[in-house]
Amino acid sequence: MDTEETEMLSQVLAADLGHKFHNQAPNQEGPGHRACMIYSAMICPFLAGPGARRGRAGNTYGMEMPKGDVRGGKAGVVAYDGYEFTSTPAGPGVVYGHPLELIEYESGEDLLGELEKLLQNEDADDLAPCPPWLLDDEAAVEVAFKRAIRTPEDVARLNAARHAEQTRRKKQKQAKASRRRNR
Repeated sequence: MDTEETEMLSQVLAADLGHKFHNQAPNQEGPGHRACMIYSAMICPFLAGPGARRGRAGNTYGMEMPKGDVRGGKAGVVAYDGYEFTSTPAGPGVVYGHPLELIEYESGEDLLGELEKLLQNEDADDLAPCPPWLLDDEAAVEVAFKRAIRTPEDVARLNAARHAEQTRRKKQKQAKASRRRNR
């Protein structure tokens, strides 16, 4: 997260209000493994440097992020108690739970000690089992991804198409039965 969000969450957690804070706004940035998120913050040009500027303009659920926007002097990596994928009129998103921890930093280099500590203490037995579709079944991954990014309009259109196909098959079956009777 950038400076404004980091400062706000820092105050929330310092006041021990993380259990009461729940942001309902969807986010386009998905969850990740803790060590991977720290590593990403270290190597991403925008996240790693306080003077870094956004390379491209963007729009996140109606919030404009202009090209050249500065990340700011402070940034953070946040751990939440949960998340859920959701579909909104603006597209798919992730809604996070309550913040548990915030690692504040100024430059990506500040995170090196945290990453080294995590990698030294990481135990494969502590990791949750990986769903089978994330291993080597590309078709299943694609199906799961397409299902996760459906908008409400997509779901309504798919349901309408499914209903139309069922109606068409029913009419075909009735016509075939009628032709048999009329022979």
